[in-house]
Amino acid sequence: MSAITANRRELSDIKASEVMSPALLTANEQWTVVELAQFLVSNGITGAPVVDEDEHLTGVVSVTDVARFASMEGAPVDDRGHHGYYTDSLDFDDRFDYLEDYSEPHMEATTVADIMTPSIHEVSVDTPLSEVASEMVQNGIHRVFVSDRRKIVGVVSALDILRTLSR
Repeated sequence: MSAITANRRELSDIKASEVMSPALLTANEQWTVVELAQFLVSNGITGAPVVDEDEHLTGVVSVTDVARFASMEGAPVDDRGHHGYYTDSLDFDDRFDYLEDYSEPHMEATTVADIMTPSIHEVSVDTPLSEVASEMVQNGIHRVFVSDRRKIVGVVSALDILRTLSR
């Protein structure tokens, strides 16, 4: 039996809940774009999962969505494809400091739900890590959300999987 087979078998015994990062900031789908921009900047993050009033995952949003919306002067974007939140770096980049200044009328009247992408890559808390890794590879993404009864409880990133493999 090869080392890869042995590792894959071990990964199938580890659940997503054991390696996920539970500290996850979420955006509310009813926030205005201005509130979202302030939230992203004040927390030093480039994107966040979006939840409804019941804390159910409804999509993802990022600074790219805010910038795209702002540059279109109020026309919400309907982009149902891959979203940068799943593939972008985990690091915050200072080039988005301009978000602090957004207060234009169309940005105060538009909600996160209007500009978010409803693309959700999600696994349950009991999903074996081998399946989590397969989901990431098949979709070309760097992270997936972990949910328990439709409520988001964490995120598993490629870094979390590598950390587990290195142990």
